[in-house]
Amino acid sequence: MKETAPVSDQPPVPAPVPEGATRPTLLSGTIVVAIGLAVTGVGTLVMLGVASRNMPGEAYADFVVWWTVATLLGTSFGVFEVYLARLLIGDFARGRPPARSTGVMTGRALVMAGVITACLAALAPVLSDRLFSGEVALVGLLAVFMSLTAMQALQRGAATGRHNMVAIATQLSVDGVARGAVIGVLAATGNDSVTALALGCCASVVLSLVAGTWRIGPWLARPLLHAGDVPLRPLLLLLIGTAGPLLANNGSVPWLKATEAVSPHVLGAFAGALTLSRIPTQFVSAVMSPLLAHLSEAVEAGDEAAFRRVLARTEVLTAALGVAYVVAFAALGQLALRLMLGPNFSLDVANLAVLAAASSGMFVAVVQQAALGATGRWHHIAWAWVAATLTFGVVLVLPGEPLWLATSAPLVGVLTALLSMWVFGRRHFSDAAGSRPGTP
Repeated sequence: MKETAPVSDQPPVPAPVPEGATRPTLLSGTIVVAIGLAVTGVGTLVMLGVASRNMPGEAYADFVVWWTVATLLGTSFGVFEVYLARLLIGDFARGRPPARSTGVMTGRALVMAGVITACLAALAPVLSDRLFSGEVALVGLLAVFMSLTAMQALQRGAATGRHNMVAIATQLSVDGVARGAVIGVLAATGNDSVTALALGCCASVVLSLVAGTWRIGPWLARPLLHAGDVPLRPLLLLLIGTAGPLLANNGSVPWLKATEAVSPHVLGAFAGALTLSRIPTQFVSAVMSPLLAHLSEAVEAGDEAAFRRVLARTEVLTAALGVAYVVAFAALGQLALRLMLGPNFSLDVANLAVLAAASSGMFVAVVQQAALGATGRWHHIAWAWVAATLTFGVVLVLPGEPLWLATSAPLVGVLTALLSMWVFGRRHFSDAAGSRPGTP
């Protein structure tokens, strides 16, 4: 194993806790974040339900494709949330100010957003024609939404590093409430074009950032592009691996639209079912921030027993939830889909069960990824999701009915990542948990 920074004789300095508050436990932190995720999930369902009932089939298909591609791009910045949180926990444990790590992550996020925006501009004619019925403005709004969600990710990372789960829940809740309210008002006033609804989604993110800043206080720092004590390699590895979970969550929808093999109503039903099936994943991902914080501090303290105890309990809980969820979604998914989108949208029970199984795999994958991140095994997270991306793509090029290929590809990808992370974790957690990494 590589040499690591020596363990100080002094106990780790805990991250700052707001005056008058207490450090949240893993359970209380998870509950707080879960509330925020629940609200934002409901906001998404309200948005899709309002849109499906107020837009023609073709326009609604364009909107759900825009939404899935926008969230795909925005979610790619989740790696900055994870890495910034890990850096800040290390900074606070060593008595260092957070401005340098925050500034470097902000600068690198801006560079990534600029590169993606340039690519979108170059591909605008093709993307608008294949995905958005020729509306070039929607490609520009993808860049706007992506940049705003990048700031959301940085803000959540700053909050996790400070153990401020209330700030995370506030950001998520305001985003969900504003999204449902703004889209509802736009539809009620007849401004229900795809462009108008996309602008409404961007506006809700702006409001959430304002609310999050109000709860966390000053957190931004001057953007920096380089710092010797903030290595770039872990971030690059996370970015390499981020394609897997993004494709598993959203990639099938634009692929299915591009094939032109299904009707707008089938595409809308598939996108709605995919969104519904992923809602519990959002709930389970509520454990990511508090779990990463607790596991990281166990690593910083060299407390392997605490590390293993917390990890084992979380693994058992998420696995049990996953099995129960597959059964529940297969039984109730059709009813939920009709209630959300209307009677014209339906999907077979078998498709629903497979989509739910992919979400259940993500339950456990979230836990494995938090553990690997806490022990600094960024390269293992990356390679696990690279493998998942490859298997996801392989499924899509197989011969078969396009709807079934789009349904099964996420499950195959998630299972590949889950197996890879489980193997990597069992090989390395013991050594990594017994030492304090010099850098995350």
